[in-house]
Amino acid sequence: MNRRAPALLIGLLLVACGQPTAQPAPTLSPRHTPTASPSPTPAPTPTPLPPPPNLPPAGGIHLVAGFSGYVYAQGLGPITAMVYGPDGRLYVLTAGGSIEVVPSPGARPVVLVSGLPVALGLAWRDNDLFVSVRGTIRGYRLNNGRLSGGGVIGGLPVGRHQNDWILRMPNGDFFVGVGSTCDVCNERDARSAAVLRFRGDWSYAGVVVRGARNPYGLALRPSTGDAYVTINGQDNLGSQPADHLLRVADGEDAGWPRCWPAYPDGSLHGNCGGVARPIAVFTPHTSADGIVFYDGQEFGADYADNAFVTEWGANAGGPAGRRLLRVVLSGSGGTEHGQVSDFATGFSHPLGIAVASDGGLLIGDYGTGQITEIFRTG
Repeated sequence: MNRRAPALLIGLLLVACGQPTAQPAPTLSPRHTPTASPSPTPAPTPTPLPPPPNLPPAGGIHLVAGFSGYVYAQGLGPITAMVYGPDGRLYVLTAGGSIEVVPSPGARPVVLVSGLPVALGLAWRDNDLFVSVRGTIRGYRLNNGRLSGGGVIGGLPVGRHQNDWILRMPNGDFFVGVGSTCDVCNERDARSAAVLRFRGDWSYAGVVVRGARNPYGLALRPSTGDAYVTINGQDNLGSQPADHLLRVADGEDAGWPRCWPAYPDGSLHGNCGGVARPIAVFTPHTSADGIVFYDGQEFGADYADNAFVTEWGANAGGPAGRRLLRVVLSGSGGTEHGQVSDFATGFSHPLGIAVASDGGLLIGDYGTGQITEIFRTG
């Protein structure tokens, strides 16, 4: 059933903000009949599955009631991103510059590529794997279980941050988040602190979102086809600049460095004309990074279309962050809002995240090199 210690440089690249509020109420859907008034009927709850026989419990991981965590894989490097390949195997990227593969749940990881610069994002297109490493996007071809290839594009701006996750869109384009070269400054290169669009042949198509200090995680919401990005706020304003979630839209301005969202209400402060309001905000300086929209069946209908976000934690250390958050979206357009709540704690530095092929949720821990799979068991 599919069910090491971080270097200072990597920590600096990951720093930012994020957190939750109240637990959302169950979704209810009306049912109409010709003889009775409409009455709310709760969405069916799935029958809990027994624990996977080949995966041990994930010690120290604490989840909301009804869910349990199991060790999917161990012994990887500092995990930054994960994605299933066309061969059904889980491919894992590490900050140490390796691409590793976990052939099946519980199996030992195998290193396929090593020696890359700082590597933070990856995405598949058929048998081609694209990898975001410091200053460039590299392409590899999968053939008989091995990866071969080289560079695709280079010359992306780097500094305090770099290019982060990659997201392939339904039309074949790619989005790439590129962080700022500083904490607070006016960038000379418009590609810094921005979400960039590339065409399917990796020709540059321009800036989609500007003013995003470190736009780390990118995910597609299946129900709408929209992309969303997690953005890390600046460091020098104490407890105010929240990390936040934004829907990606052409021409959107996230406000950095002149405007920032406050925690916990998401109000904008500074010089904020034309700045997009955040959809959800997270605790300041907790580095809200990895994101995925849940599209499996195992969690049940209440979790369909929910976003899950990993908080890496504060670069200065301490217990802040280091958790998995659930974001329930409601509304649309200018009224869209995300309700945030804790879902799992007990990680060292959670970062990579993916929906498993059996509907579980995979969390890759940068700090321990362990992948935990979360199931609904109650």
